[in-house]
Order: sequence, then C-alpha cells, then structure tokens
Amino acid sequence: MAGCNVLLPGGVNGDCQIPLEEVLNVWVTDKDLSYSYTGKKSLSGWKADIQQNLTNHGAAGLDSFNNTTDDPNVVTGAVSKAKKITSTPLPSFEFFLDSNFCDFKEVLQTLEGGNYGIFYELQDGTLLGSIDTSGTEIGYFKPFKCNITASSKLLQETDATTAFKVFVNHTNKQQLKDQFIFDPVWDIAELHTAMPNGLSLVATAVYAAGDQTVHVNNRCASNKTGILLVDWDENESLGNVDTPAVTAIVEDGAGDYTLTVQKDSVPADLVDDDFAVIRVNIISGSDTTDLSGYISVEGVT
Repeated sequence: MAGCNVLLPGGVNGDCQIPLEEVLNVWVTDKDLSYSYTGKKSLSGWKADIQQNLTNHGAAGLDSFNNTTDDPNVVTGAVSKAKKITSTPLPSFEFFLDSNFCDFKEVLQTLEGGNYGIFYELQDGTLLGSIDTSGTEIGYFKPFKCNITASSKLLQETDATTAFKVFVNHTNKQQLKDQFIFDPVWDIAELHTAMPNGLSLVATAVYAAGDQTVHVNNRCASNKTGILLVDWDENESLGNVDTPAVTAIVEDGAGDYTLTVQKDSVPADLVDDDFAVIRVNIISGSDTTDLSGYISVEGVT
C-alpha cells in the first residue's frame, strides 16, 4: 500500500500529515487581489502590492479569536428517521486584533462592513489562502473573500487594552474546497517591514475661505512634521467634486498644517454640499513609506 493515499490521507503510519498551525496574523487585502501560480513566489510582487499598489493592506496581529461558525442544519426524516444535513454554513470568526487605540480607530473607520480578501499567516511562516481550480485563472493564489466589520463597542474586553474585535464572515464556499497553504522561500517578516508607517490625520477646524487646518501624527506617537504639498493624495471617486486638490500647504508646527483644498481644473474653493476626500501618502522613489486614512473636507460658505 502506498505511504499516502486518498482514503488514509495521513498515511499508514501518519507520516503524511501536515498539521494546521495556529493563526498568527491576518492579512487584509482588496477582495480581487490574486497571484499567478508562478507570480506568488516573487517577493517583489508581494511588496509592490503593499508599498505601491496599496492592494495588500498589511498584517493585523491576533490577540485571540472565536470561531462563530454555525453548526450544520441537521434534519431527521419523518419516515426514514435518517438524519440529513441540509446546509453547511460558511466560516465566521470574531478576531481580537492586537493593536493600540489609534490602530483600532483607523480599523473602525475603514472596515465598515465592506468586502475584502484575507490571507491567514500561520505560526510556521506559511500563508493560508485559496487556489483556483477552474475557470480562466486556474492555479491563481487568492485571499479568501470575506465581509469584515469592526465592532464599535470600544472597551470590548475586561482588562484588555489592545484587543479590538473584528467580525469576519467568509462569503465564498468554493474557496473552502480550494484551500491552499503557500510556503514561500522568503521570510514573511520581509512583508511586515514593507508595510507603510501609519499616520493619524484629523481636521481641526471648519473649512473656511479655501483653507482646512489639520493635525498629523505618527499613529499614537509623535507629531509628523515635514509633510510637503506633493505628499497629499486626493480621491475623486470618494468625494463629490471634480478634480479635488490640495493646492497649497503651510506647516504651522507640532504636526499642524493649513491646507488650501479646492476643486475643478481651474481651482475654486469648495461651497455648501461640496466635499473632497484627502489623505497623506508619502512616497519615496516608487514606494509608499507613510500613509494615513482618508478624511472628508466639507465646503462651507
């Protein structure tokens, strides 16, 4: 008999078993992120998605988690008395993220019931995801498609100061059948070091005469100084004005800045009901080194 076979997947002596290691970190990505079978082996490709494309949002460390997956629905036949499973629920979890308050605030603002991808980083340095087995992308390594919502309960666990709850609900059953453990030849720690430094960005006054005052600091740490005009990123699709732009900047000291935020190809101030969406995105060469969440600048006249 062969050492490993279908009916005895562990082998006659159990030496074919690959233990599923405990989850160490959760990598949140865009839901459509994917790597070809060969492409997933490239460290530079993974780093580019973290530092340049911003489609791999980085690792969130786990303090603990609860598996909240429902039990299968079991019914008993009225005549046969045989039990039958009529549905198999998709996995769901409560993750307690090991992060500080400032990280939690960013997570709360970002993960508001959206659809994302998730890779599970395991204790042995491997990544658990899914590999396509049909269609036009056979062999592509992909994150699990999930709906993610951060709990808004703030102080969520007694005596816990760094554990913040996130609800994760898997949405694709086929991916469970296509689970795949990727064991990279490079150290996943290299992806951690590629993650941009997180910044906190907050508006400090009402928009007036074209100007918006803001404060920027390294997340839950020191004030961020030296931000330049080129370091501001405007997202036209999230706002409701054409060609939003930070057209001027004055550094007021201690992480405070006065920004001139305008709209249109011929710059004009925002007016009532206008809003522009901006963030800090500091780039060195081609790589993002510092990144904040978005804020909305609302026009007032």
